[in-house]
Amino acid sequence: MSDEISIILADDHVLFREGLAQILDTEPDIIIVAQASTGREALSRLKEKGANLVVMDISMPDMDGIEATKMIASEYPNVAVLVLSAHEDSKSLFSSIEAGARGYLLKDSAPHELAAAIREVAGGGSVVSQSMTPKLLQGVREIGYDPVQTERRRFNLSDREMEILEALATSKSPNQIGRELYISTKTVQNHISNVYRKLEVNSRTEAVMKSLELGLTSKD
Repeated sequence: MSDEISIILADDHVLFREGLAQILDTEPDIIIVAQASTGREALSRLKEKGANLVVMDISMPDMDGIEATKMIASEYPNVAVLVLSAHEDSKSLFSSIEAGARGYLLKDSAPHELAAAIREVAGGGSVVSQSMTPKLLQGVREIGYDPVQTERRRFNLSDREMEILEALATSKSPNQIGRELYISTKTVQNHISNVYRKLEVNSRTEAVMKSLELGLTSKD
């Protein structure tokens, strides 16, 4: 089936993880390709098996789910992460979202809610448990709206990639940019390639124009 969703289950509680696997095995379009008990193991399984989505616990040994989510968002931008956690606090919610998770579901959710969330997130949508919505809205009000940071998060641009993007708006060569940032020219070129890919452009001019349109950089 072309619409099958391949997933990796990452949770250090074996009984919970196995129970989750049994529940999801009844869903014809959801295929479990691997399981992991740590964040680091989840990354290893993702590298070995590949997947459309990782169902990620937060509290795990070796590498927690937040750090693993950050690495997946950076190294596998086409792989979605759905956090499945027992934590109902705002910090866990916003840390997960900031790390790159596209969904946050509580562990007491019904099986059909989990399956629906997997499909929604795998399809490019976002999901937050209904009981967490007030915390999400309150957090947004407290943080305030910053259009630059919003666009930056949307394109998953790192701090270094933002520096490169700002440098591209100047007439400096990759060699000059590298000297100023104390990195090699090859590293600069790699970052430039990543910026082009994330912004979906093919040239320096297009990158600069798009960054100006989005408000990521200014003409000053």
